[in-house]
Amino acid sequence: MPKAKQNICPDCGTEVKEPYKTWELVAPFPDKQMRITVTIFGMYECSKCGKKFNGIVGKAKLGAEGIEL
Repeated sequence: MPKAKQNICPDCGTEVKEPYKTWELVAPFPDKQMRITVTIFGMYECSKCGKKFNGIVGKAKLGAEGIEL
């Protein structure tokens, strides 16, 4: 089952382009390759119906080899 897009309004189905607020969440434990996962969340507001919802903007894995998006 494919993942649903995070920036689509759950009420009316309109795609929202940019979040108006973002924040980062750092995973407390590294994975097996000793990389730390940083998840960037965003707060969206639908321009059609005005509903506010949040979703994942992106993820990054930080390790000794560099950054993996």
